[in-house]
Amino acid sequence: MSSDDILLGIGLVTVLGVGGQVAARAVRLPGIVVLLPLGFVAGVLTDDVHPDRLLGALYQPFVSVAVGVILLEAGLRLSVREVDRRARRGVARLVLVGVAVTWAAVTAAVALLFGGMDVGVALVLGAILVVSGPTVVLPLLAFVRPARRIRTLLMWEGILVDPVGALLGATVFSVVLAGGGSWRPGAMLASVAVGAAVGLVAALALLLLLPWVQANAPRQVVPVVLAVAVGALVGADLLRDDAGFVATTLLGGVLANQRRVDVSQAMLFQASLVQLLIGVLFVLIAASVSPSDVRDVLPEAAILVVLMVLVIRPLAVALATWRTASTVRERAFAAAMAPRGIVAGATASAFGLQLSAAGLAGADRVLPIAFVAILGTVLVSGLGAAPLARALGVAGGGGALVLVVGGNAWARAVASALAAAGVRVQVWCGTPEEQRAAHDAGLPAGRGGLMLGALTREAELEEVTDALVLTANDDVNALAAAALRDELGRGHVFRLAPEPARGDLERPEDESDVLGTTALTWTEVRRRLERGARVVEDGGPGRTRAGVTPLVVVTRSGDVRIVARRAHPPAGPGDRVIGLEAAPSRVGHPLTTAR
Repeated sequence: MSSDDILLGIGLVTVLGVGGQVAARAVRLPGIVVLLPLGFVAGVLTDDVHPDRLLGALYQPFVSVAVGVILLEAGLRLSVREVDRRARRGVARLVLVGVAVTWAAVTAAVALLFGGMDVGVALVLGAILVVSGPTVVLPLLAFVRPARRIRTLLMWEGILVDPVGALLGATVFSVVLAGGGSWRPGAMLASVAVGAAVGLVAALALLLLLPWVQANAPRQVVPVVLAVAVGALVGADLLRDDAGFVATTLLGGVLANQRRVDVSQAMLFQASLVQLLIGVLFVLIAASVSPSDVRDVLPEAAILVVLMVLVIRPLAVALATWRTASTVRERAFAAAMAPRGIVAGATASAFGLQLSAAGLAGADRVLPIAFVAILGTVLVSGLGAAPLARALGVAGGGGALVLVVGGNAWARAVASALAAAGVRVQVWCGTPEEQRAAHDAGLPAGRGGLMLGALTREAELEEVTDALVLTANDDVNALAAAALRDELGRGHVFRLAPEPARGDLERPEDESDVLGTTALTWTEVRRRLERGARVVEDGGPGRTRAGVTPLVVVTRSGDVRIVARRAHPPAGPGDRVIGLEAAPSRVGHPLTTAR
């Protein structure tokens, strides 16, 4: 390939990897459901995105480093405090028992379905297909948002099964390639020990180095974390094959469970980088498979996917969760969540080529079979997980969830009006008196974790769709709105209008996030409340009463549209408008709809 061809290929892969995820978000599908077909079609239409041609010998090392960075970010989410003690046993059994059962069952199915395949090749393929991993599980869990207990169980399994499965695959591959003569009991445990030792040394180095970097070169925190993580991955892999995945996962886990050093800055950057890497890797893996190879194995591979989804995974979950705290419905949902991902595709590509070079029968079918298994399990889990979670009753609360920041009477009135309109509400307020008043009004309330780091903030805001920042302090409102906007997106966070001559900080020039109108400052709200103003539920389109300042429109479907300074969403038939009325309603309760 010429330099122009390589440049075009890199550009295409990057655009497809990012564009596919954005398009998937627009149509409300998990990103991986779009990325695999997109990469496959791109591989059919052009050779410029084929990884062997585009990257050559760099492809496998790139995949290893990219997966190591992904596992580091995944490890940063492994906070032991988030796992109920009763669930820890289930996590361990789901990883260990689940891997053993899946390996044995997939190997047997492959040997029976694909005639003429060497038994060693079937063993390697079975080991490859035990791997799920955070590249597919975490995006799906973020999309489905199941209840916390089952989400935590599947998150831990998805993260831990990657290094375990990679080590199993590497061990089985080395034994098969050597004809069984090099088998040594404990080889896999030795790799785990090496990876764990390197990971712990890297974690200790970061814990000693980061405080100095944060104090003297804060902009270098992310590069330092990445450099240490990549160094740990490479060092462990040079000592023992695939031990690097253990090292980076453990490194992230140690950082997540210590409180000496704040790693939230690295966590935020990792999340952005990981999204890019996931998109690029899925496109590259899909582009590496030719249509003719897929066509040759498709009937048998489709049957294998059916067996994996309907028989093998449910059997593994049933055995692994026997006599655990998991309910029948949680087990049923876990049985449906086993998509294969990047590590399976990457190892299939690498091992298949080397087994083919060794002359083992059926080795040329390893990558096409793995691709069909990845695509099939991703489609089943990606398209079926959300409706299944709702049907089983293990889905998190659906619909809009509005966070109201502020515990004053005005903020509580807005929150109560939203709750009366059928919207889920969460209140962040500080003093015990404000929290008691919110609880007395039937509102869930507590102090927010916005300043406690990325992981805590992410957990608290997981289901939040919109936020209203309504404290009496303009500076707090502006800062909190800016921080929440990074998590929830523009157009979903709104604050009270600031007083022109108040506050210690300069006001942002863009005031499109001001709730209602620029005249509705805290002083004006307090003045109106003192004169008897109320938060009311007003009429629909064309029926807004004089003296009512619209604040929020709740649609018939339960969506929330905030009335901002520069955007007044229309109210349709059946919609409910919440606003601030200048004087008490003459009829009924203040929150009763005027008709």
